[in-house]
Amino acid sequence: MARLKLDQDTLGFSNLLERKLGVRVKDCFKDSETIYCIVSQGQMGKALGKGGSNIHKVQDELGKRVKIIEYREDPVEFIKNVIYPLKVEQIVLGEGVIILKDSNRKTKSLLIGRESRNINLIKRAIQRFFNVDVKIE
Repeated sequence: MARLKLDQDTLGFSNLLERKLGVRVKDCFKDSETIYCIVSQGQMGKALGKGGSNIHKVQDELGKRVKIIEYREDPVEFIKNVIYPLKVEQIVLGEGVIILKDSNRKTKSLLIGRESRNINLIKRAIQRFFNVDVKIE
């Protein structure tokens, strides 16, 4: 696993989320409207809280959407968590690449996103922990 580099903003969000949610945050990054928080395996329920109460409090406090992603050692399982609630027909782990295969054009377009925003976020999350590229077929 590569050493993660966090900027001051990201470090601040990470510390805040650890305090407010009571979980260990492995990584944290953001885009214009969402903060993505990767928590340790088995910590997802605690981070969300009963009925989503913990995450709703944090979102209200920050004024931004917060997406919690549970970390997994297996890259295929981890990518399933990253793309949730989307499901693809097949995830193939190849030599230095993870290929997401789906015959449905709508699923592919949702994975890619407007101006490739979603696929870039997926790649960023995966490449922070695994030395692989992500492709969609």
